[in-house]
Amino acid sequence: MADNKNLSIGVDLGGTKVAVGLCNNGEILEKSVLPTQASSGFDGVISTILQAVKTVVGDIPLKDIRGLGIGAAGQINPDSGEVIYAPNLNWENAPLGKTLETALNLPVKVLNDVRAATVAEQKFGNGKGLSNFGNIFIGTGVGSGWVINGQLLNGTTNSAGEIGHICLDPDGPVCGCGKHGCLEAYSSGTGMENYVKAELKKGRKSIISEMVNNDINAVRGPIIGKASQQNDELAIEAIKRVGYYLGIALANVHTLLNPEVVLLGGGMMALKDIFMPVLEETMKKHILPVANKGILIREARFQNDAVLLGGAAIFA
Repeated sequence: MADNKNLSIGVDLGGTKVAVGLCNNGEILEKSVLPTQASSGFDGVISTILQAVKTVVGDIPLKDIRGLGIGAAGQINPDSGEVIYAPNLNWENAPLGKTLETALNLPVKVLNDVRAATVAEQKFGNGKGLSNFGNIFIGTGVGSGWVINGQLLNGTTNSAGEIGHICLDPDGPVCGCGKHGCLEAYSSGTGMENYVKAELKKGRKSIISEMVNNDINAVRGPIIGKASQQNDELAIEAIKRVGYYLGIALANVHTLLNPEVVLLGGGMMALKDIFMPVLEETMKKHILPVANKGILIREARFQNDAVLLGGAAIFA
């Protein structure tokens, strides 16, 4: 294995766990998952990453590895490898890339986590061979990465393509970012949960109330999903609402950027059977007719290991 010149290391750096993999052209050869221990501060997290790297590399000399790529949540400067702001780690202006380069004597690149997942799709997944596509992760929030003319889109301040924070209604619900009416406030798991909670507080009847023993704060996405399987009206409405607003956003994106396809991934895809038909119907209603050609939406190929594979793919 040490003779293979396509070996690279991918890191998925999250608030609760660090996943590190030794990869070869989109295949994970060895993997280690450890608690991030974010409470131990920057140095503690670095130690955790280095420990996991040592585990996956084993006896392979580091000189035989092309580089280490990291996908991390938050605002990243991909040129310097600095984490500008990561609320899940409580970091500001953290020199992640340079610190690991010094410790390992390896080239290191740092990307936003969804952009890293987009690189995985571009090189090895359902974006392979495409010059223009988007990759949207719908989970607790809504994140996205975009490839335009074959290049990952960063923008002037490395914040291009943040579809979760485009405004759909300035008088809409409050988003986690503090602004009103963002797509994330409607089409994320959190947005869906908040809608159900608000309806229950208004006195809306639903089996969800019984499922949470009338503790509205206990409402979670999986519970809404289970209620929908029992044809609960509120649950189905809340899930379809996710598709409706995502459909409007994607129609706008297709009009603006005209991608070949938009890939969808993330935990909310577990409810795709309910929201996807609404998404497609809404998108086609609002899209420019000239852009409404062929298959406009596909599932992302990679789910759980997308960020790790994307980090490694930077050097593949």
